[in-house]
Amino acid sequence: MNRTSHAKPTGSGPAKGFTLLEIMVAIFIFAVVITTVFGSFRTVFSSADAVGGDVAVFEAARNCLGRMATDLAALQVTHHPRYAQPEFNDPQDPYRLIGDATEVAGNSFGRLRFASVAHLALNRDPRIGVCRIVYYVQPKNDDALVLRRADHLYPFPEFEESEDDPILCDRILALAFGYLNAEGEMEERWDSESADTDYVTPRAIEVRLTVGTPDRPQTFTTRIPLYAFRESTE
Repeated sequence: MNRTSHAKPTGSGPAKGFTLLEIMVAIFIFAVVITTVFGSFRTVFSSADAVGGDVAVFEAARNCLGRMATDLAALQVTHHPRYAQPEFNDPQDPYRLIGDATEVAGNSFGRLRFASVAHLALNRDPRIGVCRIVYYVQPKNDDALVLRRADHLYPFPEFEESEDDPILCDRILALAFGYLNAEGEMEERWDSESADTDYVTPRAIEVRLTVGTPDRPQTFTTRIPLYAFRESTE
């Protein structure tokens, strides 16, 4: 008769578990890893939001400068001999070009007025012709600054700022125009009806536009050549 013997294992002891110290160390390491991972996610998302905001700002500035280039490419100027220098109390040339500055929210912003055939018909207005365009900066209800484009067909009414004028660009931080004269020098202001400019128009206009937010400003500069300009008779 066969008997099967079962040997008892020798040298075995009670099963060992994790000590409280080991568990606390593991929890600490896990917390450090999770904090690092979520911190990285926050950095990535913040960078993505900033990049997205920069893209929107760039697109708005590009469209704004493109509109200005189109308007100024269609500039209308009264040429000699039709043009005559104004005498005392003479009516001013309706096609005069004036570049000055206005104070908005305690800062100086450039303003530009000129005549052009790049009229944009609004409210289904079918009329076409020479219009007077004015670029100017104005505050909105939320204290943000916007660049507006006033556009009126001839005969031109007295210019007044209006919230009905279309917004050309928003989040404006700075705007300045420069005017290139025939000698290649840049002027800060211009009046084609003034003896200071010899009653001529500039050869090109430089636009310096800063948009965005105070902590992330973006500056764009372009120089727009003027295909129509009035030269001096002297």
